[in-house]
Amino acid sequence: MNRYIGFVTRRPVVVLLYLLLITVLLAPGMLKLQFSNAIEAFMPKSDHEYLFYEGIKEIYGDNGRFIILSVSDGDLWRPDTLSRIDALLTDLEEYKDFDREGENGRIAKFDELAGAGDLTRHELLDAFQKDPPFHRYLERKCRVLFGESDHLGGRQLKKIRAELLKTYDFKKQEIIDEVISPLTMKDISGEDDVLTAYDIIEKDDQGKRLLPRSPEEIRTFRQRLERNPSFEGALYRRDDKTGNITDFSVMIKFINLADQDPIAREIKELIDGHHDLKTVPTGIPIINIGFHNYMHRDLYTLVPIVMLVVIIVFYFNFRSLRGVVLPFITLSLTEIWIMGLMGYLGHRISSVDLSLPPLMIAVGSSYSIHILNQYYADFAMISGDDKRKGLSRSMSHISLTVLLAGLTTFIAFITLISSEITAIRDWGFYSAVGVMFAVFISSSLIPAGLAVLPHTIPSLLMNRDKTLKTTLVDRVIALTTKAAVVHYRKVLAVVTILIIFGIAGAFRLNVETVFLNYMKEGDVIRDNATEIAEKFGGFEGFAILLDSRRPDGVKDREFLEVVERFRAWLMAPENRDLFIGRTDAFPDLVKTMHMAMNNDERTFYAIPQRQSDIIDYLEIYGGDDDDFDGRFDEFEPFVDGEFRTVNILARLQQRKDHSVGTAEIKMVSERMDQYLRTELPRNIGYTISGFPMIEEKLVHYIVTGQMTSLFLSLIIVGLIVALLFNQIKAAPLALVPMSVAVILNFGIMGWLGINLDMVTSLIAAITIGIGVDDTIHFLNTFRHNRALGLPVDETITRTLAVAGKAITFTSLALILGFMVFTVSTFIPVILFGVLMAMTMVATTVGALIVLPAVIMASGVDLKTYKSESRIRKYLDLDRLLGLEQEEEKSL
Repeated sequence: MNRYIGFVTRRPVVVLLYLLLITVLLAPGMLKLQFSNAIEAFMPKSDHEYLFYEGIKEIYGDNGRFIILSVSDGDLWRPDTLSRIDALLTDLEEYKDFDREGENGRIAKFDELAGAGDLTRHELLDAFQKDPPFHRYLERKCRVLFGESDHLGGRQLKKIRAELLKTYDFKKQEIIDEVISPLTMKDISGEDDVLTAYDIIEKDDQGKRLLPRSPEEIRTFRQRLERNPSFEGALYRRDDKTGNITDFSVMIKFINLADQDPIAREIKELIDGHHDLKTVPTGIPIINIGFHNYMHRDLYTLVPIVMLVVIIVFYFNFRSLRGVVLPFITLSLTEIWIMGLMGYLGHRISSVDLSLPPLMIAVGSSYSIHILNQYYADFAMISGDDKRKGLSRSMSHISLTVLLAGLTTFIAFITLISSEITAIRDWGFYSAVGVMFAVFISSSLIPAGLAVLPHTIPSLLMNRDKTLKTTLVDRVIALTTKAAVVHYRKVLAVVTILIIFGIAGAFRLNVETVFLNYMKEGDVIRDNATEIAEKFGGFEGFAILLDSRRPDGVKDREFLEVVERFRAWLMAPENRDLFIGRTDAFPDLVKTMHMAMNNDERTFYAIPQRQSDIIDYLEIYGGDDDDFDGRFDEFEPFVDGEFRTVNILARLQQRKDHSVGTAEIKMVSERMDQYLRTELPRNIGYTISGFPMIEEKLVHYIVTGQMTSLFLSLIIVGLIVALLFNQIKAAPLALVPMSVAVILNFGIMGWLGINLDMVTSLIAAITIGIGVDDTIHFLNTFRHNRALGLPVDETITRTLAVAGKAITFTSLALILGFMVFTVSTFIPVILFGVLMAMTMVATTVGALIVLPAVIMASGVDLKTYKSESRIRKYLDLDRLLGLEQEEEKSL
């Protein structure tokens, strides 16, 4: 380290140019950053539950991640309202059935118009007046891209064409699997003793819906819709008081995609474009879009504010331009390097990563403060020597401390790669790399900058006799010194009580993984989800597979009755605490067939009494099999190809009076498991899966990852400290402040009912990683002073006088930096900021009071050098003794 610092002070301009070059190379990577909040960012790809759920989606389709919206636009039975709904559905269906010739013709015509020169928006839209879906598409894109601007120059037309090609690719993949609504739904007819699927709204030869116009046609449409009991609560919703139909449902199911975000954004934009309809959209893809937007906004909000806060701390600490500019450049470069690296490596930012950029600023600021404080503390020594030699001597000492602190922080963060959760594992890697970037940049740029700049000290920091002024911080440190040295027994008694408090609270901790609950109450996304859940039963749910264990077993009457009893149990009034808002399953189709074959009488909407009827119905049924997999399209979400296993879709219902979280999901799954285990016949197997089970499984990974990371961090950091100080007794000393802070954090979370989630689960590792910096700074300074032969109490006093100020200001920067997180949109991020600020207070108190009190009580001695000659050689005592006299004057 000494050689490197010597090079930096001798060749500062070269060092600065190299730093600039690396920054220029890494900066473009920031433009490659993308956001993702898909479950794939969290769930281990090798997890059995995850793989099984992926297998279910391959067989039954993706019934867990769909978009659902309600349409409640005044009188739904007006012809103009039905026309507007039909326009929305028509636009959606363009992503379901790809018309290659038509799409190529649209692009060719657009290119012809664009090639003629600039256009107005009116001219462009007028050219496609006879193609309503494409006219609406262009109108929507122009509004999104250019607002109300009417002029379309070459640049604007190129942007529209790029959007056209992106949409073309979506349509080519036929990325929408199904659009389910009152206007697109099929029902089953039993006319002439033949079961056939028919469209509730008929189509012409070109496949265009023949919308009802006259009162009689609308009445017929309404009767068809109300005929099937399974449609109520799925396709439409009645008012509880009047019984009138107030809402239509539109469900958009996608093909099984690893990343739904791009198409979900396209569809969300499409829905919003139909602003003449009153719609409320939700579903996992919509919630993920909201998360993405909030993450983007938080990232661009938090980083500047955190930077401003630490700059203010720098100013009050150093009262100089260089004391602000050098750290500011250091922190900016750290951000650019780590974010650029993440972009180049193709990392997709998740909700966990929101804390990373502000954290790098907070961590980097502590290294900058330590280095600059050392510079001003050694100002007299640097002034009395050759500037660069003195600067090299001063910077070598503090840079070694910064390196040691960064190394232990690196170790604490890198232990998170042991987590099974992909996002936390990635966070651990990038945060650890970011710490080393911060160490390298601060240890290079600040000494190089000081070597280039004039050697001056702000007058606000100096007395008339050229000694450092005594500040408020110095007085506070004097009080903490007295508490640690004189009243150390009382300090340790208070710490013991706090530890008991923390341990008791830790047993009350709950884990939360449901992303919707990360949003504040009153948030529009959360409110929309609750509204849809109350109207249509929910937007996500369980996939419960009942296995008859034989081909065609699903067609057995007794098996279907078992399915119906289980569904009735799920929806029973006494089981309202199961939060199941709706179930859908294969028996609904069988019951509809039975009713259709009995003149549509509602009393026959039931499982047939005779087994032969079921077999006959399924044999004479005529439906479409568009993908030729041996199952009619209507059957695909509910049965496998062998008709051996039935898939029951049970939607979870978020409620205004109670939000469904991970604890409720666990309770529901356990209750369902208990029922199925005890009530199912022995010849029927079962498996409970679905998106909620993935959320529940994440709890296991959060808890195990938290414990693994915590113990690894403590053990490895303890070993590193023991090796650095060449004494095993240094390890428990270093771990005391962090351990107390971590226990207090868990205790506060438990007592206040704060959940352990994706974000707050990082606190323990961050506490150890950052908290150990102050501890190492204290211990390293303590060891140096103890090597002078001073008594323990005087050594502590002198150590806090020198290191306490840097510790205080670095902690202040961290505390205020973390408090900035309270402006976030996410509840976990807000709580993360508050908890981290409180934890930093705890680690600071631990370094300034608890650690010295433990040393006083235990009598641990870190004096490692055995001979006076070695002390003089290592510390250059002759010069240091002169500096000690200067420090005594300033104190």
